[in-house]
Amino acid sequence: MNRATQLRLLRAAMAGDAPPLGDEAAVDVSEYLDERRFERERALEFRARLNLVAHSSELPAPGDFVTRDVVGAPVLVVRGDDGVARAFLNVCRHRGATVEPRARGRCKRFVCPYHAWSYDRRGSLVHARHADGFPSLQAEDAGLVALSCEERGSLIWVCPDPARRLTLDPELRGLLDEVAGLGPARPQLYARESRIWRANWKLIVEGGLESYHFKIAHRSTVGPLFTDTGSIYERVGEHFRLVLPRTTMAALRGVPEPEWDLLAHANVLYTLAPNASVLVQNGHYVLVVLEPLAVDATRVDLATVARPPGEEGYSARAQEFLETNHAFTARTLHEDFTIAEQIQRGLTTGANQTLRFARFEAALRDFHAGLARRLGGAST
Repeated sequence: MNRATQLRLLRAAMAGDAPPLGDEAAVDVSEYLDERRFERERALEFRARLNLVAHSSELPAPGDFVTRDVVGAPVLVVRGDDGVARAFLNVCRHRGATVEPRARGRCKRFVCPYHAWSYDRRGSLVHARHADGFPSLQAEDAGLVALSCEERGSLIWVCPDPARRLTLDPELRGLLDEVAGLGPARPQLYARESRIWRANWKLIVEGGLESYHFKIAHRSTVGPLFTDTGSIYERVGEHFRLVLPRTTMAALRGVPEPEWDLLAHANVLYTLAPNASVLVQNGHYVLVVLEPLAVDATRVDLATVARPPGEEGYSARAQEFLETNHAFTARTLHEDFTIAEQIQRGLTTGANQTLRFARFEAALRDFHAGLARRLGGAST
C-alpha cells in the first residue's frame, strides 16, 4: 500500500468517514438454506474461479509440494525446478487413483501408489510400468492435468476446473501487492489450524465485513481495543478493503501527518473473493481460507504469517508473541464462527424471513449484491 493511500485511509478513519450509507437492506434467509442456490454458488463462485490454496512459504524449494481439496477437486501444487509453482489435478491418468496421498513433502517424481505410473515436477508422464501393454499410449498426452495457477504476494491461487484458463483480476493483484507491502518481508507461515463449522460460508464471510458486533460479541477479546462501528470499507472490484480503527487512533490528532502509521492504530482486513481474508496487523498477518462443503458446513483454515525465523529459529520473545497472538486471534474468530453456527440453526426455525443490514453495515449489502450479480440473480 502506497503512502498516499495510507494517509487517505487514516484521514477517513479519523473523521469517521465511510461510503454513502444508503438505506437499510435485507437478505432472504433462503440464501443460506437453499440447496440449489448453494450448488450454484459452488459451481460459479468457487469451482469456476481461482481459489487461494497455499502460502508460498509452504513451497520454499524445487520439489516442495502440498495437496489440497479445492471445492471437491483433489489438487497437487508443486514448486518446479525453475521456481514456478504449478498445479495439477492429483489424479493418475491411468485409472484415476490419487497420485500423491501425502499432505506435503518434497520429491523429484510423483509415483502413483496403484500401478506406479510416475510424473515429474512439470506433471509430465515419465514412466509407465510395462508400457508395452499400452501400445496406444502417448506420453505427451498422458501427463497430469494442469490447472490455472498464479502466485502473487506470497499467495498461490488455483482454479479446480481444468477447462478454464484464468488469471487473477487486476483489482485482486493490486490488493495482493498491498498485502505484500504492509506485511512482513519474506513472510513465513507460522501456525495453522483447520476446522469445519456448521454454518453457511456466507455467514463466515459476513463476520469480517462489519464491526457493529465487536463491543458485544468480542467484549472479552478485541472489543475493548476497537472503536464501535468505526470501520470504513471500500469495494475494490469484487473484493473489499476494511480499515478497523483502534481506540488509540484518537492519539493521532495533532500529530503531523508524516508521523502517522496506519498499522500502529488500525488493522486492515482484505476480503478477497472467492475464498480468502487477510487481516494485516503490525509485523504479521492472519490468513483465513474457507471451503464451502455443504449449505450448512464450511471448512475454515486459519493461519498466522510472520517474519521468518533466524538461523537458530525464533527467539523466546518472538515465539511467545506469535503463540500468544495466534491463540488470541483464533479465540476471537471462534467467537464469530460460533455465532455463525447459532445463526444457521436459527434460520431453520422460521423465526425470520429476512436478515436486516443496518446503514452502517453497508459492506454486507454490497457483498450480497455483488454475489447476486455474479450468480445472475438479485438480492433484496
